[in-house]
Amino acid sequence: MVMNLLNTGKDLKRLNEIVSILAKYGFGDMIRRMGLSESVEQAGKLVRYPVQKNLLHLKPAVRTRHAMEEMGPTFVKLGQILATRVDLFPQEWITEFEKLQDDTPALPFAELLPQIEASLKKPILSVFETVDEKPLGTASMAQVHKATTKNGQLVVLKIRKPDIRRKIEGDLRLLQHIAKLAASRSEELRRYSPVELVHEFERSLLRELDFTIECRNAERIGKNLKSLSFITVPKVYWKWTCEDLNVQEYIQGIPSKNIRQLKAKGLDTKLIASRVAAMAWKSMLENGFFHADPHPGNFLILPHNQIAMLDFGMVGKLSRHRREQLVKLTRYIVMQDAENVAGVLLEWSEASSLNFSSLVSETEDFIERFYGVPLDQIDINQLLSDITGIMRNHELALPPDIALLSKACITLEGFGRLLNPQFDIMVEATPLIKGILKTRYSPTSLAKKLGIRAINIVDRLYDEPKSPQMVASSKPLPMAGIDRQFIERVIKRSERAKFRQTQAMLLSASLIASALFSLIPSGPHFLGIHILAYVGFGLVSIQTFLVLFLMWWDLQKLD
Repeated sequence: MVMNLLNTGKDLKRLNEIVSILAKYGFGDMIRRMGLSESVEQAGKLVRYPVQKNLLHLKPAVRTRHAMEEMGPTFVKLGQILATRVDLFPQEWITEFEKLQDDTPALPFAELLPQIEASLKKPILSVFETVDEKPLGTASMAQVHKATTKNGQLVVLKIRKPDIRRKIEGDLRLLQHIAKLAASRSEELRRYSPVELVHEFERSLLRELDFTIECRNAERIGKNLKSLSFITVPKVYWKWTCEDLNVQEYIQGIPSKNIRQLKAKGLDTKLIASRVAAMAWKSMLENGFFHADPHPGNFLILPHNQIAMLDFGMVGKLSRHRREQLVKLTRYIVMQDAENVAGVLLEWSEASSLNFSSLVSETEDFIERFYGVPLDQIDINQLLSDITGIMRNHELALPPDIALLSKACITLEGFGRLLNPQFDIMVEATPLIKGILKTRYSPTSLAKKLGIRAINIVDRLYDEPKSPQMVASSKPLPMAGIDRQFIERVIKRSERAKFRQTQAMLLSASLIASALFSLIPSGPHFLGIHILAYVGFGLVSIQTFLVLFLMWWDLQKLD
């Protein structure tokens, strides 16, 4: 079926270009099976497949990378996004996607000048005293130049390349077309959820095109990390910043990958690695808003082991619910609870059809390797690799936010090892994870949640009864393919949760009853308090001690 997306001569010309490049790298059969050649031929163009046989000896992942580089910046960016999907692709493909670089030849400054002045709404020299026409860096979408303001402040100008938005939007239309064809024609490609991947990529890329979003990301992360005095985030000059121009403070520092220069300046690379990890974990687990591309090129090292963060175009967001899932997953792995680990993976994938017993069995094998291993000795790379391997085996996909988090952790581990060969990302994370767990399962937190649930129960008592039509409409849709054992486990887990909730409510009721006993005027008293009150308080204290002891015992298993 030919989509109605190919509605301009430029779109058709570009599709023919893409098809030719894919064919050149030996993907002609895939082109036919997906129906791409039909789309071009039905538009009146004849598709030829001039395969370069000297390329066929390369592995498919390598050929794919070369094809993406030749197809241009949109596809290079797509490959960089795919490099975060460790749940969908094996390591061989991830490694190739990571090699994709969007470095392109610099444009002459004269070509950028009209766009800069249109953004500033005035001549450039009326705003800046000097502008260095030699770029500090260049990429597919933007070019960076150093400048000096009228008051002598050094700044950097990140300038979006002219006409890049139109080119990218055209490529995105074609990608939507290709993804829909892939999903409809190829069962093999369908498991990669191509339509969803392209939608995720489109949203990410269009946000990256808007520099005001990047600047807001920078300010938000800077505010979240204000308590870490060793982190610096460049100041944004909003009076000159807009969608296609980003003006930020210029920071002079040593690139973090230049280990020899860092040591020559007497800087402590081990301390720097530890500080980068502390920044990342605080962003991920406490704030839920983190730099998603923590590679060495995005950090400068300043005197006194201070760290400057750069380039906030790619960020990750974790909701409170998602962070709680991560905490639970960590706890279940350490406590060897395979069923609940599988349950979290199932929640992440939102799958409607799978063999849950098989998933639990494979999860048991996975977590046995971590039996008795302290939290700070867990190999995060191996753990993430095992989890994503399990999900690939069961054709489950990670949600984009967790996939981005996984990739950020792997990148961070590599960055830390560059600075300190003995670096272990979990050692840096352990104090924060334990603190979160202890806060989550503290008596105060439990009491607060119990109170909220009690109020919700009371609210239900005042709810109007539902009409038959409302009851019918609220019934969940059947979940085909989920086995009976899974349903039984869910029911049992729900019943256990209700039983624990009932115990907590009875404990609260016993405490209130004991307090009321103290007000009985007649009968045996001691120190002015009725003896039944002492008995009641004693029983409640024993019950409370047992509950706290069990909570403490669970937490000790994390050490």
